[in-house]
Amino acid sequence: MRDGVRPLSHPRYSHTRQKGLPLKTSRISEGILEHALSALTAWENDGISLDDCLDDLRAGDFPAKAAVASLLFEYFRHKYFLDSLLIRHARKGKVNQQMRLLVSLAAAQVFFQTGLPWQSAVNIAVDTAKKLRGAGGGAFVNAILRAYVRDDSIDRAHIPVDCPPLLQERWTAAYGPERAAAILGQFASNPPVSVRLRPGADVSLLADCGPEPFEPDFDTGDFRFFSLKSSAGLFDNPLLQDGSVYVQDPATSMGLGLLDFRPSGAILDLCAAPGGKTIMLSELAAPGAKITAADRSGKRVSTLNINLRRAKVKAKTVVADARELPFPPQSFDFILADVPCSNTGVIRRRPDVPWRFSKKRLAELAVLQHAILKSAVSMLRPGGTLLYSTCSLEFEENLGRVQLLLSEYPGLTLVREQTLFPSDSHDGAFSAVLKLA
Repeated sequence: MRDGVRPLSHPRYSHTRQKGLPLKTSRISEGILEHALSALTAWENDGISLDDCLDDLRAGDFPAKAAVASLLFEYFRHKYFLDSLLIRHARKGKVNQQMRLLVSLAAAQVFFQTGLPWQSAVNIAVDTAKKLRGAGGGAFVNAILRAYVRDDSIDRAHIPVDCPPLLQERWTAAYGPERAAAILGQFASNPPVSVRLRPGADVSLLADCGPEPFEPDFDTGDFRFFSLKSSAGLFDNPLLQDGSVYVQDPATSMGLGLLDFRPSGAILDLCAAPGGKTIMLSELAAPGAKITAADRSGKRVSTLNINLRRAKVKAKTVVADARELPFPPQSFDFILADVPCSNTGVIRRRPDVPWRFSKKRLAELAVLQHAILKSAVSMLRPGGTLLYSTCSLEFEENLGRVQLLLSEYPGLTLVREQTLFPSDSHDGAFSAVLKLA
């Protein structure tokens, strides 16, 4: 599960207001559309993730960040529907990117967000188009959006959440139609706000958030998770400030829950930022264990260091590519490799993931994952354990990776593995425990 930060002052955000200028209440709705448009343009042009876009947004001072995020989520959940509307009502290939994205975002407001009357959504989009493309742009947006509203072929009560056919077909073939439908059903829902309470933390201090204990259908070990009815006030809560609570999905504990021992000796956490699993490892590890946390991004290691300090966790942090580690062979007794993946187990949190998915990208990720696993095995001492994990549902990234690794290293043994499918209370994930003779 990756994240990153790029400030809204980045040049690509050419339509955001200047930092520091007050935004009048009457311009909030316009600002929501403008910020969403800038983020979506960056998503298309720069190949960044929605997570990166939202991190950029959080780094700015716009007061309605949650509304921008909500609009972007609805856009990605209904991307096929919104694209098909434009094809139906405009000349294909004749709409420039800026107007195409603006119209689709405004349509997402019209059809899927009840807090703004459709007439207001249209007027705001028209005003924004005039600023960007002049009177002609405003006239075009007005005509297209009003044509959408008049389209009698749209059953507003039954507009489905859509997902690319490639993923639907893969999941149906791999897991059957019922399981595939359940996975797609999760795509349509908002994920719960989940937190993990660290040892000694008093859950009563989260009373204002309405914490509800997580009842797992898998082994979370000794880790305690709660879903919150409200996140209001969470980020000012002293538990979060002092590292006693960590915002984290219960699925992140599944791999560590497969262990039947406490890791000891020299421990390595690969691809460790932002630090949630490093902190979990510190709580699970035997006394005297030495933890090293590595990540290839210096910026992400800075975030990792902040989170470890807040949690009062002692660990050596290293900026290093997991494929080319700066350690002597056989340096570690336990290695956690939570690798970059397609993220198909977390699509309700990352609704742009299905639209990035492709067979080519999957093959590229599989090559990267295998290189990381081979590097990890070279770092493992005889008798050591490798815990491999992803937040993917794809065979090629999960059991397929493990089977190939086992075929190349006869000294490795698969102890246990588990695929966790997304549910109302947790994300999807895969983990495998491997032992080196």
